[in-house]
Amino acid sequence: MALGAIRVYSRRMRDINLKATEYFEAVARLGTVTKAAQELGVSPSAVSQQLTSLESQLGVKLFRREKRRLILKLDGDRLFQTTTQAFRALRNASSAIGRQRDMRNITIRVSPSFGVRWLGPRIATFAEQNPDWNIRVDATPDYSAFDTEAVDLDLRYGVGNWSGLTVEPVVNDLSLPMCNPDYLAWLQRQSDDPVEQLKHARLIDSVKTL
Repeated sequence: MALGAIRVYSRRMRDINLKATEYFEAVARLGTVTKAAQELGVSPSAVSQQLTSLESQLGVKLFRREKRRLILKLDGDRLFQTTTQAFRALRNASSAIGRQRDMRNITIRVSPSFGVRWLGPRIATFAEQNPDWNIRVDATPDYSAFDTEAVDLDLRYGVGNWSGLTVEPVVNDLSLPMCNPDYLAWLQRQSDDPVEQLKHARLIDSVKTL
């Protein structure tokens, strides 16, 4: 029973004349065959032929003529409410796809402080000079899992020896160890050499704060 219903529905969908429906929607929206023909880029006679074909297929009259305008009848209005929503959705989707096609997307992941202090002041200039790029910045302390996440590149602080990834240096930076004066005095008692002092020091490193 259900399979039979599906087959009937599919056959009726194939029988729908989409061109005639498109022409009907334009006439119903604009009110005249001439305006619809201008919008569609065809002749008025082509539009009239499609309307006649659609009315013949449905077995009803869709319009009544008042002076120089075509007014929807009840069945025509019912059809128009459905078709205009469908074609509006199709036009919106087509426009969105076109805009998306013309844009080049890039997703960048950075640590929060790096995004604010280094990337933030520079990204506005890049966006202004490259208007066809759609840039998304994800500021998080978590590293990217490129095999499961849609991230194009991850800007991170480190020596760059991450296995399985292509690494390009962006900027060189210096790290300065800091400690309280009492701890420094203790290190200096261990050695006069700063390198040796660091060997005796207990270093606290937090990559997520960078």
